[in-house]
Amino acid sequence: MQATNSSGRLYSLDALRGFDMFWIMGAEEIFHKLSEVTNAGFWNALSNQFKHPSWHGFAAYDMIFPLFLFLAGVATPYSIGKHLQQGTSRKELLIKVVKRGLILVLLGIIYNNGLEIKPFEEIRFASVLGRIGLAYMFANIIYLFASKRCRIIWL
Repeated sequence: MQATNSSGRLYSLDALRGFDMFWIMGAEEIFHKLSEVTNAGFWNALSNQFKHPSWHGFAAYDMIFPLFLFLAGVATPYSIGKHLQQGTSRKELLIKVVKRGLILVLLGIIYNNGLEIKPFEEIRFASVLGRIGLAYMFANIIYLFASKRCRIIWL
């Protein structure tokens, strides 16, 4: 069995990304409802794994966002490497990466604040989408322009 297909996609990365997206899209509600309906210990324990603990420790739910960032980082060499092999210039890739990163930051701001115009001091800038956008942008810029040694140091 091959781990990739003719397009060079890494199936394990796609599968784990799909698993992560399953949780991002709200699949934890399945376990909350099973816990509510059955009141069984197993489902209650599983449901608790999909809630944020108040201040101490972490649950499985708290690993969804870091896993997504990790997967975006793992995909970087495949994505950028493919474009470089196809002859895309680093400058073109830089423009694409910065544009995509800033769009994610902007979408995060819009998601948090809606389309209503607020005073500057009331606008919430920090968001999960914004963090993904910034992490994606800086990781890809480092991958594009840093030497292999420098990229290893950044790990």
